[in-house]
Amino acid sequence: MNSHSHSPATTEARLQRQLEHNRKLREQFERNRISVSQASIQLIQYCQTRRDMLIPTVWGDLDVKDDPFEAKTAGCGCSVM
Repeated sequence: MNSHSHSPATTEARLQRQLEHNRKLREQFERNRISVSQASIQLIQYCQTRRDMLIPTVWGDLDVKDDPFEAKTAGCGCSVM
């Protein structure tokens, strides 16, 4: 008997792993892609048109009512201890 023979179950398992790997590679290949320069342009445009509350040196001081990170107070803002 040949020492390199594989059982049908082992061969089937290897085939299934290879088929799954091929499926994943095919998905990656079919994914839409853009060039780095195009992605850079889109990122710059996005950053220039969206106000970033965490960079006041670029966008100026933030009005408290526009600050999404400011804790909202209900009622008069008083607390009882």
